[in-house]
Amino acid sequence: MLRTKKRSAKNSKKRREMDATVVCIDQTKKSVQVEPRAAWFPRGTRPVELSGQRDWTCLLGAITENGDRFFSRFEEYATAAHAKHFILALCKEFEDDLIIVLDGAPYFQASAVTDLAARDDLAFVRLPAYSPELNPVEECWRQLQAALSNRFFDSLPELTTAIDTALDQLPLPKVSNYF
Repeated sequence: MLRTKKRSAKNSKKRREMDATVVCIDQTKKSVQVEPRAAWFPRGTRPVELSGQRDWTCLLGAITENGDRFFSRFEEYATAAHAKHFILALCKEFEDDLIIVLDGAPYFQASAVTDLAARDDLAFVRLPAYSPELNPVEECWRQLQAALSNRFFDSLPELTTAIDTALDQLPLPKVSNYF
């Protein structure tokens, strides 16, 4: 417990000393149904095809306080390696001190990511548990879901094309409204 307090004090001092860009990061997953199979339905109802298998794509998204946005899409579950690569890409993009706002997802808590806090140009701020309303990237995911709703996608490439198109058209939430 003492170590946690010491680390928090160190991070607080680091944040006070930094003239940094605030970047909020979050992840979402979208899937498409594949390989339809037959199913039983009550007499008099209209049968539909069902499937137990899905293909998916995961997205990591970042929004800065200045309105810059970044999205990374990949076709496996998000891992600490994905998060670390994404954060390092943001560091390279900005070439500036960053304050990264993260939720409590397991891949953000792994040592591959938390070890990055030792860098002088990077500090992490953790959102409280179960508080998606504090992360502006969640608003992007809500807008993305609205853009994709009531549509059927035959394949993962069709879904990813629709996601890319929708992301290009999303209005950005103001990050300052969240802090």
